[in-house]
Amino acid sequence: MGKPYRDAIINLQRRLADYHFAQVTTWEEAKAVHAQWMNDHNYQAHWAHRAREDGRLSPAEVLGWVRGRHWDPERVHRVFYTRRSLRKLDATGCVRFRHWRLYGELGLARQSATLWLYGETLTLEFTNTPLSQFTVSYQPDKKHFRQITEPRLFETQYRSPQLDLWDSGAVEWRLVRRLPEYTVQQHQAATVISWIQPVLLPPAPQAGGA
Repeated sequence: MGKPYRDAIINLQRRLADYHFAQVTTWEEAKAVHAQWMNDHNYQAHWAHRAREDGRLSPAEVLGWVRGRHWDPERVHRVFYTRRSLRKLDATGCVRFRHWRLYGELGLARQSATLWLYGETLTLEFTNTPLSQFTVSYQPDKKHFRQITEPRLFETQYRSPQLDLWDSGAVEWRLVRRLPEYTVQQHQAATVISWIQPVLLPPAPQAGGA
């Protein structure tokens, strides 16, 4: 299969998946859609294999003998750890990350959460359950964020009912907001106070004095 044709197939699959993922409203629905997508594109007969003489018409049949490379668990942990940041949700259910304030979940205020950064996707999780997700764009240095957009909240068992009071989209700034840079505080030099020992005895009169 040539690269242009392969890329066209991959893009088609991605668009089909994006359509179905756009319809979900809960994390459970997202997992179900992903499972269905995996089944459809791995086990259904594909047009690209229609002329095979061995009768293998689906990717699972064609590539079923292929096994991925097994990596050492310690190495996997080390690689993924570099993309993970631990934060504690504040009283409003938000975290601060790289000078941005991101909403996670009011119902988990004061709890520890995990931020995962993969390319342009930033996800805030609590015990492996996604709470919110954002799209990031980078500065020219490819390290600092230029913008964080497209905030998305997942419906979980931790969701606070109070969220519905401002879940209309008109106050999106509550979900993600740029914060000012940290400033170096200028500490004034401490004033040194010299304490002088008071004179205990008056000076002795000088000889020949009046």
